[in-house]
Amino acid sequence: MDKKYLKKSYIQEGINLYLVRFILGFFKSRFKPTGKVLVKSCDGIGDILVRTKLMEEIEKKYGKENICVLMKSGYTKLGDMLGYKTIEYSRKDRKNFFPRLKKMYELNSMGFSTYINVEFSNDITVGNLFIPERIGRCDLEWQVERNNKYYTKSYILENDYVMNQVAIMGKEILNIDKTGKELTPDIGGLFKVEEKDIVVAVGSTGREKVCSPILMAEYLKEVQNEYPDRKIVLVGNGDLQDSYAKKLIELLGERNIENLVNKTSLKEVFEVVAKSCLFIGFDSGLYNACFALRKKGVILFKDNSGAFIHNVPWLKIVTPKKIRKDVLDKEYPALNINSIEVEDFKKALKEVRDEKEFSC
Repeated sequence: MDKKYLKKSYIQEGINLYLVRFILGFFKSRFKPTGKVLVKSCDGIGDILVRTKLMEEIEKKYGKENICVLMKSGYTKLGDMLGYKTIEYSRKDRKNFFPRLKKMYELNSMGFSTYINVEFSNDITVGNLFIPERIGRCDLEWQVERNNKYYTKSYILENDYVMNQVAIMGKEILNIDKTGKELTPDIGGLFKVEEKDIVVAVGSTGREKVCSPILMAEYLKEVQNEYPDRKIVLVGNGDLQDSYAKKLIELLGERNIENLVNKTSLKEVFEVVAKSCLFIGFDSGLYNACFALRKKGVILFKDNSGAFIHNVPWLKIVTPKKIRKDVLDKEYPALNINSIEVEDFKKALKEVRDEKEFSC
């Protein structure tokens, strides 16, 4: 990203932080803590899902009725699905001065005694809250390091497997000694779980994480061979994923393939995954939904260094063994993700099919 933009953004956020804090300081006597807890969870779908067991522990300590969860506008429906009492935190609330001032006054007036940031990063929100107890990660990135001083308790998270990070958060926030394995999410009870279709999530947050549809079509031919009687359901959202799905249908034909890209709500697509007998996808929010729903899956990663590589029996993670040198598809030119051989995918497909620990 452009360093000038980063510097401008850093300065703008600093102005918002200090001005809002200065103005709210005149109203501190109006902010009366009443024992309620504000939890900030404003990152992506995958981050929210891997912390669901941690959230259950927070609810045990403070009482679910006392907890509100601050979430981005696009994810409040996910919070509702998970049973959280959500508060919307829009982009304007986070970035624009007057909406931010209004939102921070509102939050400070709601009677919270404890603020817990369960995100894996930090931002200026904590600096605008006059809540007595403020807990969160001490983020050492230069863009946000100035915000750490506003916590009453902070902790360091190492660059580690994400569930190990969740375990550290449990220890630091709640003083519980549970491992990442013990805190592994399980949201199957929220949905009707079946074993029907093959679900393929056709996208991710970045094009570098997604292989060419030409290669995906080859993978799906193997799926059709292994599961000749199962329907393949394509899911995703956005123009890029829509064109990806249409390309797959062009390459494979329409027989026994259903395209649900841009045709489902967030809740509906979770329900589709819950009813699958097999999930295929990339490093994405829906991959973490598969993980949290304990559904069998074959997941394609560009390398094996990601914090979100879940080494669990119901998932087979496939990474490239050797990086190809030629560009397979100019629309999807990332060499790493396009270097996963069909034979390696086929092997993972058979392994997950034969996995006995989980019967889905």
